Amino acid sequence: MEDLNNSTNNIEMSVEQAIDFLRSYIERTKKTQTAVAGELGISSGALSSFLAGNYKTPHTIVPKVKNLAEVSEKKKITLSDPPFVETSVSVMVENAIKYSHLRGRISVVYGDAGIGKTQAFRHYLANNSLAIGITISPTYASITGVNELLAEQLGVRERVARKITNEIVTRLKDSGRVIIIDEAQHLTVRALNHIRCLADESGIGICLIGNEDVYSKLKGTGKADFAQLFSRIGMREPVSINNIKREDVQRVFQDADLPDDAVDILYKICHTNYGLRGAVNVFVNTAACFGSEITAATIARMMRQMNIGR
Repeated sequence: MEDLNNSTNNIEMSVEQAIDFLRSYIERTKKTQTAVAGELGISSGALSSFLAGNYKTPHTIVPKVKNLAEVSEKKKITLSDPPFVETSVSVMVENAIKYSHLRGRISVVYGDAGIGKTQAFRHYLANNSLAIGITISPTYASITGVNELLAEQLGVRERVARKITNEIVTRLKDSGRVIIIDEAQHLTVRALNHIRCLADESGIGICLIGNEDVYSKLKGTGKADFAQLFSRIGMREPVSINNIKREDVQRVFQDADLPDDAVDILYKICHTNYGLRGAVNVFVNTAACFGSEITAATIARMMRQMNIGR
């Protein structure tokens, strides 16, 4: 097959190149010919004829194929978040998890959204087979919801609430495991107390990750009914956009080999309410629209399109 990198730039694509690309594209993406025809804006019959070399006016389809090739190349190269790299925030999050894991205590990491807490949570899970991770949504904010998520992770088959809790404790006791709970701000106070009991009875550590609300719930109002819960916190780690350093941004986007002024803009985004997640979104969208032309100017243009920084 001829060099398609040239064909997707300013050099015209031949009929043969277009056919070769489509066959490769269908094989790589596992899409049906009908789906690909839809992407091209032609009928499936026309695509079949074109691939067979029987289409009467192939020159009318070639530009459509060239455009699909250009879009496909951009998506293949740029439409993915940067891989996980260690940042100042991820180190703080993972240190709290390690504390809970090694000491068998409760830790809480709380603060701004979009700064990499969840990425650190996932990274620890991926690299520690003894870690159990659950993510709380409003649907699973109760004691029942927590038990369902933990039961699924531990393979508990009991259906009666008390038996589920007992089986969870039995499987956790002396297991050397740690439970990491992301989006913990959704948990009710009763669910947080339940988690405290699980930690007490099983002797394993639990790390709660969330926004400011989770710490507020743990602290309560200073009343006695919160004392047992709050006193179990062995380590608390507040994190914020202020913890993100310019070196962190350089590491996150190191594969893109960005100019310094582009890094500066992404760093400034990190120190807004959009956080590191916002910087990643701007970068990915810039790459999708401008390909390899990721400069301070194209990033600023994308920010305007996304209504960021106005």
